[in-house]
Amino acid sequence: MSTAIRPGRRCGLRGWRRSRPFAAGLLLGLGGLELICVSWVGLGFLRFTGTAGAASWTLGALFFVAGVTTWHNPALRYFSGVLAAVMSLVSLVAANLGGLLLGFLLTAVGSALALAWIPQQAPAPPEQEA
Repeated sequence: MSTAIRPGRRCGLRGWRRSRPFAAGLLLGLGGLELICVSWVGLGFLRFTGTAGAASWTLGALFFVAGVTTWHNPALRYFSGVLAAVMSLVSLVAANLGGLLLGFLLTAVGSALALAWIPQQAPAPPEQEA
């Protein structure tokens, strides 16, 4: 039994990925998961209890939702990009330096990519001469 991906499937995934801000959604989701994981693990030398722990979980979930939103509804990329940019700045103060700065950097770059993404225009049909 072969595990090779058929060319049609691979082209379909590539087309889906290129028709939306894929990298922006990926970075927003990873940044949200990083905020949650850092507050969950605790790293042994930091105590993530109280408001910082709650803010990490809340902001992490919102970042993950913003990333999924940019994938499934690219028309809302401006809303989710601006929301993620503001939340990334809030995470610096509320969530222990934005998950030790890694979560902040992932979400800041993801929000910038969401705001900068422009959909590809369909090629114009050739003009016919009369």
